[in-house]
Amino acid sequence: MYPGPIGAGTVSSGEVETESSMPNHADESIGARIASYRNLAGYTQREFAEHSHLSLGNIRKVERGERLPTHGFLATAARTLAVSVEELTGQPYRGQQRSDEKAHAPIVAIRTVVRAFDLPPEWRTTPRPLADIAGDLEEATRHRAAARYTRLGLALPELLEELTAAVHLLEGDRKRQAAKMLASAYYMAHCLAYRLGYADLAGQLDDRQRWAAGMSADPLTVALSQWSRAGGFQAAREYGAGLRLLAHARDQLTEEAGTSSSSVVTLLGSLRLREATLASRARDEQATEHHLTEASRLAEQIPDQTDRVRYHLTFGPANVAVHDIAAQVELKNADEAAKRASALRLPPSLPRTRRGHHHIDAARAFLAVGDRDKALTALQDARQVAPQQTRYHPMAREAVRLLAQQYRRVGQDVRTLAAWMGQAVA
Repeated sequence: MYPGPIGAGTVSSGEVETESSMPNHADESIGARIASYRNLAGYTQREFAEHSHLSLGNIRKVERGERLPTHGFLATAARTLAVSVEELTGQPYRGQQRSDEKAHAPIVAIRTVVRAFDLPPEWRTTPRPLADIAGDLEEATRHRAAARYTRLGLALPELLEELTAAVHLLEGDRKRQAAKMLASAYYMAHCLAYRLGYADLAGQLDDRQRWAAGMSADPLTVALSQWSRAGGFQAAREYGAGLRLLAHARDQLTEEAGTSSSSVVTLLGSLRLREATLASRARDEQATEHHLTEASRLAEQIPDQTDRVRYHLTFGPANVAVHDIAAQVELKNADEAAKRASALRLPPSLPRTRRGHHHIDAARAFLAVGDRDKALTALQDARQVAPQQTRYHPMAREAVRLLAQQYRRVGQDVRTLAAWMGQAVA
């Protein structure tokens, strides 16, 4: 164990930080929370519709728990009500189980390391050789790809602290290598914080990732940091700025690294897919289709048409299809989204994070067209493939809640899912 004097130390499962000024009613629906914040802001439903440019009918159905909100709806509602998306979703979901506490406990230690990122080198203990740290970093990478949040969280504080020390204490090529590794660790920490619902920490980790990437002298590491940064614009509903950032990142990567290597193709394709996501959240169907088409063209360059992972990002025909379905849901092309979700067969080689996310989006599509049985199956598939990702995903939780409400006689399968998520079913 690395005995760094500044950072995390051991993670205690008893440490809890308060993350919201409002009580976190874990069993309260997103629609109910939107209604509460709307009332606090002094809006009637009609006034809220006028100020947000959301449809009155959609607002009513979401607040009554009859319809799943899209990500775009949530971002717009949060911006209009001057709250965070997490305040509307009720994140972080800490739950009542010991497994929940284990998943969230490392957040305190990660915050400690993040605060100490620029403290003087003489305050730090000499880290292990980078070759030794690399093995632990690779293991953490596998945990992230499999959405094993608890194991990832336990590994990250020590990795972040040790690699931060290496960046401060090493010189030349070794410093650049350490910076590249640190940027990778920050990326994984950002993913964990975002997925668990700690948006403020995710933003800090975004900044630290770009700081480390800037010292790496690696264009692909820089491109990954820009891909991550665009997520902040996406969450804030600043789609235009996010799209400009991504286009600039593509141009910069092409200029500095060319377009021939498989890693560059993966990064370029992933940037395109994130552009498609932002465009769909902005309800720009033409731009969404353009970015998906360009991503498909890049995917044709991949040998054997098999998705591959480079710099943490997955790219290939299957992930293009996954993003296409999610985009159709956001664009409210529910019939097309459900049709494509029914037809898609994902390769088992696709990382669990991507497969789990697809099943959640498929459930959203099936609920939108009223196919509750397929929605239930999709959510069960998501739980099987990536249980922690599914348990802490606001759309998965809301989909289970909606299923429980829509079934006149709630079956055991729905009750089991709801109980697993800590939701009460009448």
